[in-house]
Amino acid sequence: MSILLPPQASSASSPEVMTAYRFVPGKTEPQKEVVPVPVPGPDEVLVKILAAGVCHSDCHLLEASPSNPHFPWTYTLGHEGAGIVVAHGEQVANDPKNVPPPRRRDIRRRAPHERMRVAEVRQLQSRPREQFVKARASTIVPVPGNNPGDARLTPGIVAAATDAVMTPWRALKRVAELKPGQTVVILGCGGLGLNAIQIAKHALDAGTVIASDIKPESLAMAHDVGADYAIKPDSVKALLADKKILVDVVLDLVGIQPTVDSAVDMLRPGGTLLLVGLGAQAVTISSLAMTMKQLLIKGSFGGEYRDLEESLDAIAAGKVKPRVEERLMDECGKVVHGLTKGQIRARVALVPKL
Repeated sequence: MSILLPPQASSASSPEVMTAYRFVPGKTEPQKEVVPVPVPGPDEVLVKILAAGVCHSDCHLLEASPSNPHFPWTYTLGHEGAGIVVAHGEQVANDPKNVPPPRRRDIRRRAPHERMRVAEVRQLQSRPREQFVKARASTIVPVPGNNPGDARLTPGIVAAATDAVMTPWRALKRVAELKPGQTVVILGCGGLGLNAIQIAKHALDAGTVIASDIKPESLAMAHDVGADYAIKPDSVKALLADKKILVDVVLDLVGIQPTVDSAVDMLRPGGTLLLVGLGAQAVTISSLAMTMKQLLIKGSFGGEYRDLEESLDAIAAGKVKPRVEERLMDECGKVVHGLTKGQIRARVALVPKL
């Protein structure tokens, strides 16, 4: 679900149709279609989207489309957004913080047909294009300061934070339960990895943060954002031996057999392997290594309401500084392909053309 700014108006008019970038079974490109602007129900709000993030899951969905689509129907792509509430249903108070959140408060796990609309809205009579999406009022998260002009919390950064910051935040803080002073190795220094380094080092006070990636440019960025060591995978074992470092937690943001094998090998007895990356459909773990070393193996996916609140607070405090590039919504297809080919190392947020 999206991260939204608090309401600015409750009676603003909106167009009747918008242009949405949609998944169509069999197509490997986002399809531009005109669809109705949604009408919020009694407990919902209508949001004008200011930015929408692009995720590797968009790439996976489109890659599988021709032969084995994950969801064999048409829907609008995307699940990362930041915007302004412009209208609401009759049951919603002017301040959505007054609406009790659902018990689980899970802001990411929705049915596929309810995925957040990453859409470019075209108003009638050649008026500027905008974006709109409806959401349950209880799922929106106010942005600290409520100021789209804040350099730390631009709409693009906020949109990307709903995944690229929230996911590693929950993984490290709540699932791995990383403690101050511990050593963590982060495998994969892309959009999530660069934020994970900052979360571990600056928000959770890890003692030593080791970042590993196969690309020199990614390692340079990892060092810039706070990693104590930024090295290629084949150099990690030698570093640990030379510096006599014991690894408490490995965060695998790649999720392929070589990274899992490497994580199991480098962990201290009783250490934690935290799997977030989905690079392979299945991986195997040596039962002998797992039992002899008494490893704890966990998985983490997305996050909850409080994880996103805390992530945004950390960004507002300057502890996490996501690297986000803003591109026009018209470049949706180009950005997805660039992400697939590994040409984009940080994060991209799409913004409507005004």
